[in-house]
Amino acid sequence: MNEQQVMRLWREILGVEVSSPSDDFFELGGQSLAMVQFLARVESEFGVSLPIEVLFAEDLTVAAAARAIQESREEEDVADLLAEVDRLPGGEIRALLGGQDRQ
Repeated sequence: MNEQQVMRLWREILGVEVSSPSDDFFELGGQSLAMVQFLARVESEFGVSLPIEVLFAEDLTVAAAARAIQESREEEDVADLLAEVDRLPGGEIRALLGGQDRQ
């Protein structure tokens, strides 16, 4: 998710103009209910589940929110990949790593 997408969501949720990556959610009038709406929209539109404590940090700017979403997305990608590797048989893992033992 990029900053433009975060700005769009904040504009829609908060009903105010959001024009800069340095705009702060709480300074724009955001509060806890609006934050819950933002989290729900991020999850429904982009498939990313964010821990709420990440977003209740000081200085929650557009840039910081976009960065948190991207980091969460990358963590989920790594977790999915590790789960996929865990399901592979040992011989196939060795083969993928360059070993000769394929069962």
